[in-house]
Amino acid sequence: MRKGKWILASLTAGEAEALEAEYQAGCDLARAFDRRSRFDEDARSVEFVAEIRARLCERLTNKQRRWRVVAVQAEEVGAFALPGGFVYVTRPLLELCRFDADEVACVLGHEMGHVVHGHAMERVTSQLITTAATRAARIPGGVLAQWMIGKGIELFHSAYSQDRELEADAFGARLAAAAGYDPRGAIRALSRLRDTEVRDGRPLAEYFSSHPPLEVRIERLRESIRE
Repeated sequence: MRKGKWILASLTAGEAEALEAEYQAGCDLARAFDRRSRFDEDARSVEFVAEIRARLCERLTNKQRRWRVVAVQAEEVGAFALPGGFVYVTRPLLELCRFDADEVACVLGHEMGHVVHGHAMERVTSQLITTAATRAARIPGGVLAQWMIGKGIELFHSAYSQDRELEADAFGARLAAAAGYDPRGAIRALSRLRDTEVRDGRPLAEYFSSHPPLEVRIERLRESIRE
């Protein structure tokens, strides 16, 4: 019932109520993800990510979201965002970017873009509504909660549509530039991902490797930065 309420509020309420509903949705998903994750507690990572988060948040127009940006230990290079302002980046991605602040700022700005433009919440509501609709006559207690823990987390390791990814790329580069970072860091980060995948087959999250291809994203970013 609580999940149903935050979905309804996110779709029908005013801005303040919708943002609170989105935050509650993110809290549910973040708790599920945190329980199965191991955080990167290295002081360098913690301070590095915290500084970039603070500078990016300072340049956002809407100050109502409560952003939480953390690094986690993982096998793969990746980053993703949950509704409400919960952003995760893996230690392998920080290392691939060689802790370059410009590159990581663009990656985190990209993830924040998915939240600001409503992509993250849109993904949750559409998938959960579809799940509930197809099983409405026979849902036993706890099924939606289990979906949030299982499918809900799995969803965030898959790619967005081409339009959503390109929109987030452009937003991330603009936000990074506004915060004093070099927006060309986005091109360098995506180029590293592309080259790593080609060179030694290092596994990349599906998020980075499809919809749209990295080459398309790089070229669009070059055009945006020239403009």
